[in-house]
Amino acid sequence: MAKQCPSCQQLLDETARFCPICGASVEAVRSLDAPIELAEGQLPPPLLPDTLPAGVRSQDGTFHTPPLPGEPPSVLKPAFLGGVALGVLSALPLVNCCCLLWLGAGGLLAVYLLRQDYAGEIAAGLGAKAGFLAGMIGALFWQILELPISYITSSQRTEQIQQLLQNPNFPAETLQFVEKFFSLLADPFNPFVLLIGLMFKVVACGILTTLGGIVGAAFWGKPKNR
Repeated sequence: MAKQCPSCQQLLDETARFCPICGASVEAVRSLDAPIELAEGQLPPPLLPDTLPAGVRSQDGTFHTPPLPGEPPSVLKPAFLGGVALGVLSALPLVNCCCLLWLGAGGLLAVYLLRQDYAGEIAAGLGAKAGFLAGMIGALFWQILELPISYITSSQRTEQIQQLLQNPNFPAETLQFVEKFFSLLADPFNPFVLLIGLMFKVVACGILTTLGGIVGAAFWGKPKNR
């Protein structure tokens, strides 16, 4: 290995103590192939995790992947809570008479809850997505909660059907058909009744909660002030 005179830039042997050309002392000069050593004050400041590019390993040994700008938030949690509220209110007796109102309110609630966790803009498409997902979850909860309630009240409905069929003003030619139809509807666990009920709930929830989500985006869509 060789070292270089700092005065005249002459290449010298690493064991030389003085430069034979200019006479400068080169005893403290390090060889050219020696590793560079920097004092602690000369080191650059460490990069913070938020300033690291994606995929760069930080000082703790982990890869940093910063969130992409404008990355849409997850709507699963607000949609789940909105769907549960929708399903409970639509299945409970008495209050279920306003089920169409609860469907729209489920989409509104999902967007409102999304606003609490997300400070960015909630566009109409994002509100519609939250509302639709809330509707699908709500339809499932509605169907599940309605089964035990319908089973408990099935005897009462049967009595009401019998009283209706005993009405002398009821047409005799359609009595047998109507009796079979109402008997079918009186059984909440009948596969046909379950399928028809679920299809109605999915379609109604999918439409009205999506509209509710769009309306909610119009109310709470503007970004929060940071």
